[in-house]
Amino acid sequence: MLRHLQRISLYLLFLAVPVSSLSPALKTRHETRINAVLLDFDAFVEITLDAWNLPGMAIAVVENDSIVFLKGYGVRRIDRPDPIDIHTVFRIASVSKTFASTLTGLLVEEGVLNWNDRVYEYLPNFSLKDSVNTYHLTIRHILSHTSGLIPHTYDNLIEANQSYRKIVSALKDVPLVGQPGKHYGYQNVVFSLIGDIVESATGTSYKTLVRDKLFKPLEMTDASLGWDAYLAKTNRASPHTVQHYTWKAIDDKKAYYSIPPSAGVNASISDMARWLRAQMGATPDIVSPAILQSIHTPRVRTPGELPRYHWNGRVRNAYYGMGWRIFNYAGHTMITHSGGIEGYLTQLAFIPDLKIGLVVLMNSRKIDFLLPTFFDMYLGIDETADDGQ
Repeated sequence: MLRHLQRISLYLLFLAVPVSSLSPALKTRHETRINAVLLDFDAFVEITLDAWNLPGMAIAVVENDSIVFLKGYGVRRIDRPDPIDIHTVFRIASVSKTFASTLTGLLVEEGVLNWNDRVYEYLPNFSLKDSVNTYHLTIRHILSHTSGLIPHTYDNLIEANQSYRKIVSALKDVPLVGQPGKHYGYQNVVFSLIGDIVESATGTSYKTLVRDKLFKPLEMTDASLGWDAYLAKTNRASPHTVQHYTWKAIDDKKAYYSIPPSAGVNASISDMARWLRAQMGATPDIVSPAILQSIHTPRVRTPGELPRYHWNGRVRNAYYGMGWRIFNYAGHTMITHSGGIEGYLTQLAFIPDLKIGLVVLMNSRKIDFLLPTFFDMYLGIDETADDGQ
């Protein structure tokens, strides 16, 4: 409730900002609908940055196949003056899953894999607690989080920096809550089996495949996978947490880089704008409509996610596809995913029928209302209203 009231206060403060205080570049743009929305949203972001004393963020907006907004805000590290620009690299955490499912789709299209291939065919030593469920577990199940395991199985061991191989071998000891394909249970470890599968099927490393089939063709020149690649970037954002009511920079942690398909991608807002365009269908020669349809189609209901993604009561139905969430947002289908790891937050969403999408990269984690604020502005919904539906 407190956070919601703070958000309302910020919006009311925004309404009092005179147009003359905005940048000349924005004022001189043609007054189309999207430019008017971008003008308002840019002001709202600036106010939010100041009001919460945030270290920084970067934002991209895509409309009708074009990148119409690309901007960095604030600084990479709150105690240093280096600004965030459109090439500053962030950890995108679980938004990495969208790359894994898309890469799988490319391999399915090439005839290397099939969505219904069983996991054991590529990983003969893999097993769940019983042989029947081990036999029936498919690629589609792991990418849609319907493996039958309890949610977030062994995330604690990933965070404790235990060996990924050791953790996978221990999955055989975990009780199952249902048959594969029947129940939603978000996973990081199990989802990352797709990396092992594509390596087994192709003889090429997962990192190389993502680089050669996605990063390079889409000209995502700042993007990379893994801890070493992240540290090699001089223009990178540092993570921050709140300590004694103020933001403090903290050390990056290596945890979750051991599972690249789930959380291993590093990217700038320039990269993510290109990624958003591809997911919105702007690059059919690289990511085909058939792939997008496969990964964006709802596979399992996720009603338990509704409280987490309240977003002013606009989200009325929630599903998971393969590497993507699918919501009904204020009557529109929204394709989305977020990623949070200590000190970072990524949010990405688009509404296909309106051909509008947004990416937010942050080097902090406490602010999650920018994405719904943007879409409410675009849809012309009263920002301070909660329709409760």
